[in-house]
Amino acid sequence: MTFEQLLVFHKIVHAGSFKAAAEGMHKTQPAISFSIKKLEEEMEVELFDRSAYRPTLTAHGKALFERSLTIIQGMHDLETLGKSFQKKEEPEIGLSLDGICLNPDLLKLLKNFSDQHPYTKLNMCFDILSEAEQRVLLKETQFGITHFVTDKNLLEITPITSVKMVPVMNRELYKEKKIKNQNDLLTVEQIVVADKNPKGASFGLLENGKKWRLNDANFKREIIMAGMGWGHLPYPSVEREIKEKKIVVLDFEDIHPRELEIYLIRLKKHQFGPVAKKLWEELISFHL
Repeated sequence: MTFEQLLVFHKIVHAGSFKAAAEGMHKTQPAISFSIKKLEEEMEVELFDRSAYRPTLTAHGKALFERSLTIIQGMHDLETLGKSFQKKEEPEIGLSLDGICLNPDLLKLLKNFSDQHPYTKLNMCFDILSEAEQRVLLKETQFGITHFVTDKNLLEITPITSVKMVPVMNRELYKEKKIKNQNDLLTVEQIVVADKNPKGASFGLLENGKKWRLNDANFKREIIMAGMGWGHLPYPSVEREIKEKKIVVLDFEDIHPRELEIYLIRLKKHQFGPVAKKLWEELISFHL
């Protein structure tokens, strides 16, 4: 059995006749008939009932048709993949996202882009503080989306949106510690995420205050909500709890809500493929 024979077989089924299949495949009808005859001889069964005006599948023919659908689809996918290679489209693209930048609209954009380019895998890393910038500088990812950018010589930096960061505390803890001013925070643990880079970034640290440094950003929100300390969180992630008065927004001299600009970054002197260029353009046009 050859793939060409399967193609002929499926073409007859979809076209409804040997003649129509021949016209659709730009072959002679005898060539189509010979291909199916050889396939039937090899399998030692009849695939088509030819007693009627139009050929219909036999029970064996139906079984072959159903089992071979995935093979036909797989070959079509491989042909499409080959065409993608011919267009120099990249097999994969790396994108590093700072955790504070996540929002439903951005994730929807990335999902839609991935769906539109099924043969380019979008590898996303979710990082903190300076990690997104470091991944881009080390060429581990092509793009980064982050607030924390220091190397303006090597990077192309484009602002695309902003996020409001709010220092918050569980209301019960707030009342228990009788927080009236910034100095009252010195006795309460500030929940911060440690930057893996020794020379990395920091944000909103209270000088001389107690610190609880986490290695995993996923637990920061839960720890703050549980009343074990205070810390900065993106406003969208705690908007509901603020409105329900479960947590208090702190607003003092140095510790207060602030808007952080979010940048899209990439290396200046780097050659990007067509899909990466398109992703860059779509991300630049992204606005909340």
